[in-house]
Amino acid sequence: MGSLFLARSIASGDDHNPILVGGLIALAIVIAIRVAWAGRRGNNDLKSIARKALSVAWVAPALAIVAAVGIRVSPELNTEEPVAANTLRTQIDTPHWTVEGQPWTTTSVIKHDDADLPVVLTPIASGPWSSAGEARQDALERAAKRLKVEVARRYGKSLNWDLPTDVVEQSAIVGQTQTTQPHNLSTLAPSSNMHYCVVQLEISEKTRGLALDHWKRGIGVDRLINVGTIAGLLCLLVIITHLYLRLDFASNGAHRGKLQLAAISAITAAGLAASTVISS
Repeated sequence: MGSLFLARSIASGDDHNPILVGGLIALAIVIAIRVAWAGRRGNNDLKSIARKALSVAWVAPALAIVAAVGIRVSPELNTEEPVAANTLRTQIDTPHWTVEGQPWTTTSVIKHDDADLPVVLTPIASGPWSSAGEARQDALERAAKRLKVEVARRYGKSLNWDLPTDVVEQSAIVGQTQTTQPHNLSTLAPSSNMHYCVVQLEISEKTRGLALDHWKRGIGVDRLINVGTIAGLLCLLVIITHLYLRLDFASNGAHRGKLQLAAISAITAAGLAASTVISS
């Protein structure tokens, strides 16, 4: 649950780019001040201090690389604003069909589990399909989408994640039935029998928890990996800057050009590796 909380906290903002850019600018200023102050050697002249600060000008493109990776990750960390439950439910186009002899296909039933928590059994119907298999798959996909809406209402904001239909069928479907009914394909085509499927979806703490586990293994883990990649890139930048300063001061600037090239090359390689991790 700790990783879930962290992932949700990370993704709670509307736009992470201003925070990232502001943090990188602040880091650049701190590095420049640190270099200028450490290299002044008793000289408090502003021009001399500014000249020392320019010795770490390579930090600017390094920060640009980190910013580019962060901006690439940012859209995946943003989530939609919470919307009303009724609005979420209307996003699912669920037809209604009455199957003779199956009264549960017409209305939802509310029960209670052993902990006296409500368990809602609601019918989810497919659209018209030419085969029974297609109708069944459509009904399961609609049921999975409905369960995702319930998770969004209870735990999070985003609906942009995958919930496997086979998992929904095994753990959240308590009944299903097939039927055929005449359907007019068009005003010119004759009426033909089409297949329909109605499944009974269980909406309870158990099924919501099951769907939430898939959210944690999918969206939650991906967000943590992305944030960890950015954090690792920033830590590497700080370490490389520290090593650069130590070596530059130790050599009294004799190898400054080589050190700058090595530092920016290391950050570039790390940025490419981070982009690969994020894209995978």
